[in-house]
Amino acid sequence: MKPIIPKGGFFAAKYRKQNLDDLEHRLKESGAQTLTLHDKGLVLGVWKEFPGQGLWFDKNALVVYDLDLTNEAELLKIVDLSHSEKPDTGYLLWSLYRKFGLDFLDRLRGAFGFALWDGEKDNLLVATDPYGIKPVVYSHRSGGLIAASRIKHIFLAPDISREIDPEAIYHYLFFQAICSPVSIYKDIRKLESGKAIYLQNDSLKEFVHYDIRYQPDTALSESHWIKTIQQELEKAVNVYVPLSTPEKTGCFLSGGTDSSSVIGYYRKLTGRPAKTFSIGFNEAKYNELDYAHIASHHFGTEQNDYYVTPLDVLNLIDALPRIYDEPFANASVVPAYYCASMARESGVEVLLGGDGGDEIFGGNERYVTNLVFERYFLLPRALRTLLLEPLLEKFPDVGPIYKASRYIRRANMRNPARFFSYNLLAETDPSEIFQPEYLAKLDTNCFINLAKSHYDLAAPAHDTDRLLYIDMKFTITDNDLRKVTQMVEAAGVRVRYPFLDRDLVDFTATIPPTLKVKPGKNRYIFKQAMEGFLPHEIIKKTKHGMGLPIALWFKKDSRLLELLNNTLFRSVPLITEYVRPEFINKMKSAFEADSTSYYGDNLWVLLMLELWLQKG
Repeated sequence: MKPIIPKGGFFAAKYRKQNLDDLEHRLKESGAQTLTLHDKGLVLGVWKEFPGQGLWFDKNALVVYDLDLTNEAELLKIVDLSHSEKPDTGYLLWSLYRKFGLDFLDRLRGAFGFALWDGEKDNLLVATDPYGIKPVVYSHRSGGLIAASRIKHIFLAPDISREIDPEAIYHYLFFQAICSPVSIYKDIRKLESGKAIYLQNDSLKEFVHYDIRYQPDTALSESHWIKTIQQELEKAVNVYVPLSTPEKTGCFLSGGTDSSSVIGYYRKLTGRPAKTFSIGFNEAKYNELDYAHIASHHFGTEQNDYYVTPLDVLNLIDALPRIYDEPFANASVVPAYYCASMARESGVEVLLGGDGGDEIFGGNERYVTNLVFERYFLLPRALRTLLLEPLLEKFPDVGPIYKASRYIRRANMRNPARFFSYNLLAETDPSEIFQPEYLAKLDTNCFINLAKSHYDLAAPAHDTDRLLYIDMKFTITDNDLRKVTQMVEAAGVRVRYPFLDRDLVDFTATIPPTLKVKPGKNRYIFKQAMEGFLPHEIIKKTKHGMGLPIALWFKKDSRLLELLNNTLFRSVPLITEYVRPEFINKMKSAFEADSTSYYGDNLWVLLMLELWLQKG
């Protein structure tokens, strides 16, 4: 099965003075349903690939949308539409807007991206959901506003520059993705999760309609949290169970706690075995199928397995620059696609994923590592600054002394710099990596500065919660959701995320962070809550996820190695506009000499950037 290049979603453009005929023609040629009001300078379009994508209009109102609301029945009651024939979802949004003004956004649950035009005020509202499940991008210039679900949609408008943003390249190389509000193009911005923009009289205003606020309740006992976590997680899964028929619904199953919890509650709520889909590898270090089978056996699921091979990478890799409208290097796109493709071939139309659990319950090892650094400050300040640190400076930086010095250096960093300090770009002098001409255009603190802005916004929360907040903005919105949603759509399937149910996320923000992460223990209270529900082996397993053994395959598979060499080392790659050839060659030598996956994984990042620059 060949991947589909996803294009479903909406388009909205509001101009002050513009001939709209060419734009309307381009939209129609691309397969969009369109509506144009020439006297208002307004063009709307929608590409309908999945349910929930549409266009609604009335005399003085237009709504174009890409939605997957979970509380539509409740919303219909609020505006007294539940007793009539089910209206178009665009009319529902318009009715809510008329009743509550901009505050209606706070009543929406689920995933949404849309544009709404109010003809009486001649303003255009564009919004995305609290976690950016339905992405929105936009371009605002003196001529007006263009907003859409995808970057490729924006380029249907005339005169949008394709000049690359230097900051975006740095984001990508630092994080393997480009973090909102930055996009790969200078003229285009990503609308950050939980935000909306509002155009009136050529003036654009951005505002927050939702944000996570950490307000832990420290007066409650562990037993209370254990019981309540079970109840709230079951409620969250139950939000999604009625939205699709069991025959057409499947679940990702990695064998981790999150995906296993989803299938467990799905079985409990429906009384039917879930259809589960898992990925394996012939490389034992990366293969997690044993755990998936434990969870499947425990909950009695209809289990399906697929083993990903190097050939699968080769069959998919050419499509990736077109599936993703900007460079994206999370190698887990490959297993995500083949897992979703297997589900589609089994008749599944909707998949439930476990994404978000780590970021709301404290599941990443980096949170535990941060506590290790914090313990350094339990030592008396005089001992640290007058004895230990000066003493270590006098000894050679090798062996245990090197490890101690490295620990102290990182401990003395302020978050979020410490949180990202293991990154290759954080540990290397930028002049060794980047071309001088590129460096001259760049603030190499751009990524950390953006991370710090999120870290500061989460204040006065505990340090652990502030790091969770950064990961909700970066790892969830700009990496994991982009990875899963795009690849699932490329397989012709939709995906939903029970752990990102807004009520569940808000509930977890009340759990004390010291119960989420303890020294040496990630997601502590969540695991306590899941004891007796999940198999013990699942709770105790080391976190792995849906990784790809790409570094190993570069060494073992001659076809992948040839692709790598032909792309990066047998000509002058396009990435040398940004990255020094000497650094690329240094990475290759280190990869050939190293037995870990570190350098091979970084070569994948360079490879994907080069392929995107060539083909994207």
